[in-house]
Amino acid sequence: MSRMPKRRDEPVFATIDVGQPFPFTNSVRIGALCANAAAAARRLEKQRLKPGIYRGVSEEHYRADPCPIPSLTQSLAKLIIERAPKLAWTNCPSLNPHYEANNDTKFDVGNAAHRLILGRGKDFEILDYADWRTTAAQDARKESADVGKIAILLPQFEQASDMASAAFRQIRQHEDSDAFTNGSAEVMICWQEDGVWFRSLIDWLHDDLRTIDDYKSTGMSVAPHVLGYRAEAAGWHVQAAFIERGLDILDPSNAGRRRFRFIAQETDKPHLLNVMHMDEHWMTMGRKKVQTAVDIWKHCIKTGKWPGYTPKGLTPEYPKYKESQWLERELGGEFEQLESMMGG
Repeated sequence: MSRMPKRRDEPVFATIDVGQPFPFTNSVRIGALCANAAAAARRLEKQRLKPGIYRGVSEEHYRADPCPIPSLTQSLAKLIIERAPKLAWTNCPSLNPHYEANNDTKFDVGNAAHRLILGRGKDFEILDYADWRTTAAQDARKESADVGKIAILLPQFEQASDMASAAFRQIRQHEDSDAFTNGSAEVMICWQEDGVWFRSLIDWLHDDLRTIDDYKSTGMSVAPHVLGYRAEAAGWHVQAAFIERGLDILDPSNAGRRRFRFIAQETDKPHLLNVMHMDEHWMTMGRKKVQTAVDIWKHCIKTGKWPGYTPKGLTPEYPKYKESQWLERELGGEFEQLESMMGG
């Protein structure tokens, strides 16, 4: 691998207005306690968390929601505005007592590449099996998952390694060659607004707190002519606006001067990538959507009601682009030509 990002190997601490270490620093000690004592210790540590910018937070602790009360994330915000509040409740570990993490294996290669590029992220281990079809392989995979690791096969690791090498090579030749440098990976920010807690995990936060880099991998094309569609469909603008909102509260001196870059890479060879910059148009749309999600979240938290889809029958509007496509075929004489070919 030609280049590794410069990372800050500093102790775990919050950099903005927090005079204490991140509470979840002694997981071994907590894990050694009995179940009731461990639960009590975690509740106490949640109460100690203060708004701030935190480095060195494990993904496990972030996903478990370390905030004193249920906190809104950009992922939950997207579920609220694109689907229904009920989905946000279902996917919130501090609201849903039967919450189950989404460990879909289709993301394994991308997660491994993410770890190799950023130096932080989900832990993984390479298992020596030809595939996952045998019982032994499936059991080994489950054992890895039980300890919070992603199990990948050697070909998957080689693919992730190729992706990381290709990413570093392309970034080095790109105008955004400072991506994933002079900063920290997997930085958690958490903040409060009128009693509501928010949190986000930033892929790469530069030391100046102005530049935010996010790595995306996909099995689809990220060519220039489709990149905007990919970004809108996945809600990258919502993610950027959500992070901006938190950083502007925690670091107001840099408000209005931040830049967001999404480094999107294809999983198939030769693992091409594109870098998308979020301009003001994208950010404005993202802010609108985030604010709508925040308003709905507040109402749901206050009332305890998390509605799903409407109980009424629907008559969706026929997609205009499909109508246009049909009219073009109809008026273009396609079917008259077909009848002629059939001798009609």
